[in-house]
Amino acid sequence: MTFYELSLVRGTKRVQAGTRRLFWTRRFDMLLLLFCLISGLCSSTLAATVSGRLDVSPLNITRKEVAHSSFKLLQVGNFTGPAYYSQTTVRDVHGNFKFEGVPEPKDANSSTYFVLQPSSLDYNLKPGRILVQLVRDPEDPQKIVTKAFKNSFGRENFPSPEILYPEKLAEVAADPCITFSLVNAAPFREYITERNAGILKSGPVASILNSKFKMAAVITAVLMLLFPYLLEKFDSETAQAIKDDRLEKQKRKYADQKRVGEQAQRLEKK
Repeated sequence: MTFYELSLVRGTKRVQAGTRRLFWTRRFDMLLLLFCLISGLCSSTLAATVSGRLDVSPLNITRKEVAHSSFKLLQVGNFTGPAYYSQTTVRDVHGNFKFEGVPEPKDANSSTYFVLQPSSLDYNLKPGRILVQLVRDPEDPQKIVTKAFKNSFGRENFPSPEILYPEKLAEVAADPCITFSLVNAAPFREYITERNAGILKSGPVASILNSKFKMAAVITAVLMLLFPYLLEKFDSETAQAIKDDRLEKQKRKYADQKRVGEQAQRLEKK
């Protein structure tokens, strides 16, 4: 075999090896792309979205509300693996926010639970805590239904099984979103002091009127002072008998004092 034929054979082998390498490389890239697509579809089907809205009407959403407000979502209840936790803020001027990639129930007979808690540096928001439940729609198992229950601090999310008639949490609207609003009396306070409040609002007369015990003592004293006059007006005979009794007691008292004085003088003379 000549040198030219040998070089041609070697070149042909190199081309065939490069073709095989390119074929397997493209095949590997296609498999990798297919795996990514399947993983994306699986992750999208195993994750749900919880939507909410911050309502500060009659005020408007500004940058201050966006910077000073936040929302936390924490997974609770019976679950396997690490607990889901996420924190988000308001996304637009309408106060909308949402949590994406929330674990959804595996089947129609199971549920996933989360605690949604608002936080604001400027306002007091209600409800203070929301128990979120994700279940599958009985008619369409691919559809996730979001339920929300209003809960207060200090109360358990799930009642103890030992309680025969546990108190149920009040359900709130969750479609299309869970709404948080302002506590009416909390943000607006009145810092005004009246200078001339009047005798009925400040002073000794006001203290008597505002105290039940002082009022009762005053009424009792007034009735005791008015009782003789009222008795004399409505029952003169009884009033006269009371006066005679008092006079008789005074006469006896003076007579006793006089008798004691005379006895003392006799003893001194002896």
